[in-house]
Amino acid sequence: MMTATEPTFLYPQSRQFPFDEVCEHIVRALEERNWNVPGITVDFHVYGSGAEQYRMVNYIKGDDFKLWFCRVQGNMGRLNNTAAVTEMIIPKMELHVYDDESGPTFITYVGKNWARDKQDFMTVSKIHSKLNHKPKKYLKYQGGCDCHGSDSFHTHSRRRSPILVHDNDLGREYEPSGKQPKSYRTNEVFTEFTQWLEENLLARILAQPIADEKVDIFRTEVKPFTATVGPIFCFGENRDAERVHQGKHTVEQLEPSSRYGFSNSGFRLMFLGVSNDGTVPKVAYEGFKWCGIGEVTDQTSVDDLEIPGHHRWTDQEKFVFRVTPNRADEIYIADHAPYEKRRSELFEEILPRKRLTDEELNEATRARARTLIPINDYAGGFLQPVVLVCRELDLDEVELVSGPWPEYQYVKLIANHSFEAHALLEEALLALEAYHHNYGDVARQAFLEKTANIVQYFLGDDVLVRAAEALTRQKFRAFEPDAQFIEHIVYNASTARRLGLY
Repeated sequence: MMTATEPTFLYPQSRQFPFDEVCEHIVRALEERNWNVPGITVDFHVYGSGAEQYRMVNYIKGDDFKLWFCRVQGNMGRLNNTAAVTEMIIPKMELHVYDDESGPTFITYVGKNWARDKQDFMTVSKIHSKLNHKPKKYLKYQGGCDCHGSDSFHTHSRRRSPILVHDNDLGREYEPSGKQPKSYRTNEVFTEFTQWLEENLLARILAQPIADEKVDIFRTEVKPFTATVGPIFCFGENRDAERVHQGKHTVEQLEPSSRYGFSNSGFRLMFLGVSNDGTVPKVAYEGFKWCGIGEVTDQTSVDDLEIPGHHRWTDQEKFVFRVTPNRADEIYIADHAPYEKRRSELFEEILPRKRLTDEELNEATRARARTLIPINDYAGGFLQPVVLVCRELDLDEVELVSGPWPEYQYVKLIANHSFEAHALLEEALLALEAYHHNYGDVARQAFLEKTANIVQYFLGDDVLVRAAEALTRQKFRAFEPDAQFIEHIVYNASTARRLGLY
């Protein structure tokens, strides 16, 4: 059985800036204490896919500080190692640094009541305070160089700026006044941050005893899938079909990062801009793989399948997959019906206005998100159930059933029409294979002759006439399934065969 890969933990090992070393010591000291130090919150981030997944500290924060880790400190092939610190907030100061030495950005508090303003300084974005008529509580400084004199302020690409000069951002930020500095020395600012982290944060952590027993806080008990929701299916793209097919047969030929069924990326149940009134689970803001409920076979038309709340991208989601979870971890179910119900009610309420506002639509979105529950907790009763997967699905949890649609139905129609039609399709597939091995005029002409035989055989066939008209969006003479249309079907038959579907 293909099981989930445990992510590799990445430590902040860069030594690009003076404070990098103390940041690594902080992370390792927290790990020795099982990430549990009073007054300090640690959040983690996992990225990558398949057998190439990585875990790192996302942020460390307390009442008067925050460290955010998202700076590139090396390359790991397909992905960057982004576990280095990139943003730091300590009392009355904030610093942003980047791996390409651009910036840095330095912000100082200049308000009059730190106790009152501390929370805002720690959490609120600092941009355009003057333009937005907000009180003057901070000054912002950007990296620069004065090697040609103070009248020719400039920067050097990929070279650290020796000074941090106030930037009013075209008049959108407040200027320094009185004794407030117009510039700082970069190395002095870096030293101040390094010392504060050493003398306050690291010392505070080291004052706590090391854990007697190391606890793997990331290891959770696997939840058996016990839900009785019926068969589950989803839609996927060509790259998904190729990956799943190869992973079922020759997984070793897949790149390590591609050794999975489906990723956990997808549409959110709640958009990030939709406020939570306290009734919606936080997980609703995550990305999900949306799945429907119902039996699927290679005879099930994609037009008969519906995933409530999800509109299939017909030009991309051309394949149908059966989903059979081997564990219930991070799989949920929600009811789309409350969304439709509240949306209909709102349209009645706003008459004669005919268009809903964003906030009114948010009401419907929240109504749906309130129904979100773990899949194993489902006891039935949802009118439009949708299964939402918030983790990678392993290769043994998904099975390619049919596609690419809608061409797949005409491939099957020709193949199953009669012995003669099936033979003609096989001849065309052999000719196409020969053409793929030798892109010459002779091979091309042989393929065209075989498709012409299929065209002639199906002249006047009502089903293929309508298909030709719909799929190609062109008006063929007498709406007949001509060579261009049949070539299209044969190419897709070749794709289906390569994926084991025909």
